[in-house]
Amino acid sequence: MPRASIVVVVVITLLLSACSTQFGYRFADTLIEWKLNDYVSLNSQQEQSVDQAITTLHQWHATSELPYYAQKLQTLRDKIASNTLTETDLVATYEQFFIAWQRMLNAVEPHAQEMLPQLSDEQIIELIENLREKQREEEEELLEYSDSERSKRLIRRAEKNTRSWLGQVTKVQQLLINRWVVERLDTRELWLDYNQRWLNEFEKALQQRQQPEQFNNYLQQLFYNPEQWRSEELRSRVEHNQQLTLVLFYQLSETLTDRQRRRIVDKLDGYIEDMNEIAEDFSKR
Repeated sequence: MPRASIVVVVVITLLLSACSTQFGYRFADTLIEWKLNDYVSLNSQQEQSVDQAITTLHQWHATSELPYYAQKLQTLRDKIASNTLTETDLVATYEQFFIAWQRMLNAVEPHAQEMLPQLSDEQIIELIENLREKQREEEEELLEYSDSERSKRLIRRAEKNTRSWLGQVTKVQQLLINRWVVERLDTRELWLDYNQRWLNEFEKALQQRQQPEQFNNYLQQLFYNPEQWRSEELRSRVEHNQQLTLVLFYQLSETLTDRQRRRIVDKLDGYIEDMNEIAEDFSKR
């Protein structure tokens, strides 16, 4: 789903990404409100409503979702530590976190249903224009680099991410990464096309915000069935890349040195500890 609603974008993106650090997660509600100002200017009453919604979502996510993440990461950590990880395990982990994503949507959607109709015509114009400006920026960024330059950037990013988990990469692992880059299908233009279609539909939905039944049905389609605005080519390429990435993760796990394995386990232990600690702190509020 592209950057879209007044609540969805900032809540999902920041709550999930902020899990990487305790500091970031604990202040995610404040970060979300700051980010929201980039999209639309709210009056004082709307700010209070949004603040309450974000606080509620933050509390729910910390006490209900973080323990779930920690549990799933613990299972993954133990399999990596014992060198028993299988491709089936990786697929299962991906599916489990996809389900968690759906739960996040389920939690956010009622707040969007309640708050979006409160926006004035002027606020709708501001919101849509800012979203379209983000779209234009991404389109311009796409044109900045040739195919070969994008490929090099992708390799560098993949190498950086791999080193953050493995440390020094072996020659075999480097070859696996290079092959992944070569075999991966480009989706950026297709995603931009989909984002534009989705945004067009989102704008249409907002025009119906004073008709509750039609608006609610439209918004649910945008939340839970966005694939209908994706091209068949995009769906095919996304599936191909997902499978390719899962295979890469498994192949890398099969080539881990003892030192790399300990590094991954230690890093996962840190995430698990942080998530459990945050969940416990929030449960006392």
